[in-house]
Parts: sequence; C-alpha cells; structure tokens
Amino acid sequence: MATHLNTGGITSYLLILSKEQTKAGHEVYIWASAGERSGDFRPCSAGIVPDVPRCKSELSPNLWTQLPKLVSFLKKNPVDIIHCHTRVAQVLAAAAGFFVKTPYVSTAHMLYKKRLGRRLFPCWGKAVIAISRAMQEGLLEVFGRENLPLIEIVLNGIDIGALRARIDQTDREAVRKSYGYASNHLVVASMARLIPVKGAHLLVEAFAIARKKVPHMRLLLGGSGEDVYVQNLKRRVTELGLETDVLFLGNVTEIEKPLKATDIFVAPYVWEEAFGIAVLEAMIAGQAIIGAKSGSVPELLDHGRRGLLFEKGDVEALAELLIKLSEDVQLRKELGMAAMDGAEEYSSAHMGEGVQKVYEEVLKHRL
Repeated sequence: MATHLNTGGITSYLLILSKEQTKAGHEVYIWASAGERSGDFRPCSAGIVPDVPRCKSELSPNLWTQLPKLVSFLKKNPVDIIHCHTRVAQVLAAAAGFFVKTPYVSTAHMLYKKRLGRRLFPCWGKAVIAISRAMQEGLLEVFGRENLPLIEIVLNGIDIGALRARIDQTDREAVRKSYGYASNHLVVASMARLIPVKGAHLLVEAFAIARKKVPHMRLLLGGSGEDVYVQNLKRRVTELGLETDVLFLGNVTEIEKPLKATDIFVAPYVWEEAFGIAVLEAMIAGQAIIGAKSGSVPELLDHGRRGLLFEKGDVEALAELLIKLSEDVQLRKELGMAAMDGAEEYSSAHMGEGVQKVYEEVLKHRL
C-alpha cells in the first residue's frame, strides 16, 4: 500500500520488491493511486487497486472513504500481510484492523519528525523495516525504542545486473554528443528531485567556483521538481554566465544515459537522506562520487572509501573536491571501482529475501 505510482523513490522500491516477490512465487497486490508508472507493475502483480487517495493528512475525508473498500478487498482476497509505505497507508491499514485480522508492517522511507498525530496514533504495524542503518538510528532517536515495534534493517536494493547491462550497452560518446559535450569535457552530474533539500543550488555554486580552475568542466542536472526552485536555479545559472555549461535534463527515465555520460557524480543533499538511491545507481555505474555527510550517504560510501565526503552545505569544500577529482584521473578510477564493488551489498535479491524474513517473523509469531 502506497499513495501513488508516479516516478519516485517509493514507487521504485515497490516495483523492485514486487518483482522479487513474484519471482519467489508470491501473489502481490498493489493498492495505490494510479500514476505514470502503473504499467510497470502489471507483469509483477496480481492486480492494481488504484484507490488510496493522494492526500498527506490522515484526517482527510478522501482517505476515509476508502476504508470500506479496503475492508471488503481484504475479506474477498487471500491476503496474508499488508506492507505499508506511506503514513496515510499505515493509518488506513490500522483502521482496517478493527474489521479484519490481516497484520501489516511498514517500511520507513524517510527520517521522521515526532508529530502529534504520530505520537497519538503510531500506526507502525507489527514491524518496521528500516532501509538503512541511518534510518534505524533516526527512528530510535526520534521515537525511542519503547514506542516502536520490531525494527529490522533491510538495505534498499536494485537489480544490479539489469542496470549494469543497460549501462554497458549504452554508447558513451553518442550520449555525450546528444548532450552537446565534446570529448575533452569533464562532466559532473547530479540526479535528484529539484527541491531545496536535495542541494542542487549548492552544486551550482560549487561548480561555478571549480570551473574557474577547470574550464572544460560541465554540469548536468537530472530531475524535475518545484517550479519556483527550478526557475531560481536557472536564473542563478544565467547570473553566473553558465547557461552553455549547465544542462537541465528534466525527468529522466533512461538513467543509464546520464550515468554513462558522467565523469563525477555529486550528492549535495542538505537534509538527512534516508537512503540515496541515486547514489547507489552511480555506484553501480562505477562513478567517482562526491557526497554530503548526510543521513545514509556516508554509509553508502563506506565513510570515504567508496567516494569523497564533505560537510553538508559547505560549497567551498565541494568545489575543492570537484577540482581534486578533475585533476586526478587515477583517483577517479579507484573510487569508481570501490563504489562498483560496494554496490554488490545492495542487490534487489538481498532486499527481497530480507523483507520476506520480516513477513515470516510477523506471521510466525503474530507479533
């Protein structure tokens, strides 16, 4: 159960998990509002129920109109366990528990604040899956061990083989040419939603500093986001005189293309990132990565062994690392190889197996 099936981290997680569960012989239903990626779920689900409304508040009347539908669905279908991925899905599953005895678990996809609603109605279910060690630590710090059910760490995963195959089959020079890059250009990229907490504005400033010493450096920003923020980013790029040096790709579906075209990948996140799926994708591609010391990013980069780290928000430090990597081809290769090796810890198969163990624990003991 989630809120929608549009492009985003939760939708990607749902799709990967659904594929792994289907491979394992399980029957998967998806309960979420239809979105641009709904079609991707049809081969790996027994059915899609597009009825969770796109609302953020558990008090929304739109949410509660769906409760009778959920109860009816659970009574008619042989569902053993519900897996929730958003707050409104958790609340709806908890309310359904008054009428049916189907247990539910939650995956924590973001670092939470201890809001009143969460204190009064936790609605975590029988277990919580933390997608990283940083996520588990954040849950314990905010809510306390005594206010949480069983917490299990199941690292986020990707179908590494499939993504690596797509990257290997991509013509680097052809993609770079389509982006307007020459063979001597050094391409720096970031792939994330263009919203303030993802830090693209910091990367633009750092790039402007670094480019003064590395004139053949170019910046590629992939992702869509908040209109005002994107407009401000483009305005700042113009003010810096970098219009021809910064490429805004918009929403990217074929991520293998920018990954193959890139020389340095940057994760300039400002907030405490719960996981960082884009960082993992760059690791699989064997990129030299620079990441902010934010949430799980240091964990992914093995605290500097798989990529370079800087204090979040420090533009000068980021600029220095961009210059450093631009001048050291060997270091870029070494970091890229270390990142590629480290990515093996985060396979979709491992994720599917870990989630399955949580399900079995809940069903075995009815925790």
